Amino acid sequence: MKSIRRHLVLRLLIGMVVLLGLTSVALYWYSRAFLIAEFDAGLRSKALALVTLTEERAGKIELNFADEFMPEFERGERPDYFQVWLAGGKTLERSRSLKGADLPRRTGTVVHPVYWDLQLPDGREGRAVGIQFAAQRGDRPAGVTYSSAAGSGADVTVVVAHGRAGLAHTLAVFLIALKLFGLVLLAAIAGLVMIVVPRGLASLGALGERAALINASSLQERFDTDGMPQELRPICGRLNDLLARLEDAFQRERRISADIAHELRTPLAELRTLTEVALKWPEDEKGTTAAFENVLAIVAKMESMMTALLALARSEEGKVPVRHEPVNVAKLVADTWSPLDKAAKLKRLDFSVKIAPTLNLHSDPTLLRHVLSNLFSNAVEYAPPGGSLRIEATSGGADFQLSVQNSTDHLQPHDLPHLFERFWRKDAARTSVGHGGLGLTVAQSIAGVLGMDLTAEMPASQTLRILLRGPLRHL
Repeated sequence: MKSIRRHLVLRLLIGMVVLLGLTSVALYWYSRAFLIAEFDAGLRSKALALVTLTEERAGKIELNFADEFMPEFERGERPDYFQVWLAGGKTLERSRSLKGADLPRRTGTVVHPVYWDLQLPDGREGRAVGIQFAAQRGDRPAGVTYSSAAGSGADVTVVVAHGRAGLAHTLAVFLIALKLFGLVLLAAIAGLVMIVVPRGLASLGALGERAALINASSLQERFDTDGMPQELRPICGRLNDLLARLEDAFQRERRISADIAHELRTPLAELRTLTEVALKWPEDEKGTTAAFENVLAIVAKMESMMTALLALARSEEGKVPVRHEPVNVAKLVADTWSPLDKAAKLKRLDFSVKIAPTLNLHSDPTLLRHVLSNLFSNAVEYAPPGGSLRIEATSGGADFQLSVQNSTDHLQPHDLPHLFERFWRKDAARTSVGHGGLGLTVAQSIAGVLGMDLTAEMPASQTLRILLRGPLRHL
């Protein structure tokens, strides 16, 4: 199971270890380079001291070395070493500590000496510096200097070596101190992380505990964004939006359940009454027949409502299969209208259709017929006797529009948002045997499955227009 706290602690500790390690390595190598540079500077000073003691007199090079001024080359324990060569490679002078041995000969200039590590004649680890220079003339005029560039006949090489034990000890002590300091610092950081991270996540834990207390009966609760850290405010905002949507959905489902119960209560009461009457006077054949006819009509209405609810549920869940194929709009409208033509004539409706015979679109003919059937039957059912009903389809570019317009004597503009609500009726006059207040709701849902929009408007007083819009062709 993933844990944000464990993840943060682990990542922070790993990051701190890496950062502390890199910093320690950089500090160690910088300090090491500094100490070696200081060590080399001491070697160079000793070598330059020998350079100043080397002179050329009457064509002969001499080294005026005095033991008392540089005793480190003469002591018996851990001495320093030097050796001076003439241009031809002949040794001019060497320290007594060498005892006849030779140092490695490497050359650099006074400005840029050469440094290297080596093993001293007594077996110790050491470091040496090599400088090639031109011996100074002992009889030169005051203020006159001579070039020390290699290649002149008076070139002299001096090498000075010194033990590295002190430097190595200093570096070892520094490394140990650096490691101890790093461990102490790492332990302190780990303790700080273990304290700070849980406290930092306390608000997140409180948010989770608050969310765990919310159930179906407390969806009206909201999270206080003002008291939350800035990073959690967007989460609280999204949770509040989610709670608002859930609250609305639960209220809608409660209304739907109440509406279904209300819709079923009346026909069930009618069924009970008809059954009781038929049982009370079983010898009345005509009455029994009429009762069964009424029962059949009531069951048909209930079956129609259940079928509509199932179709609505399937379309809202996206479980309705869609099969796109070419559809001639004029022919589909004519076929869908045919079963309603008799009812429209009985109501003396002024009916007209305006659709180009060549208007075709790509859609599912079965689902589209279901949408049109609901629109047409709704218009016929609720148009007043002697009213008008106009069906018109047009296309523009890659889209088409189909409108069903009928006269109405009871709708107002403020009723339009409710037309597609489940079981909504303007008043008792909208109650009929064949309609349960679900037709437009189902039609709008199926239109959405087809990638179309179904809307309502009132272009004029006492005129309702339902608009179905969608693409001519689905890719």
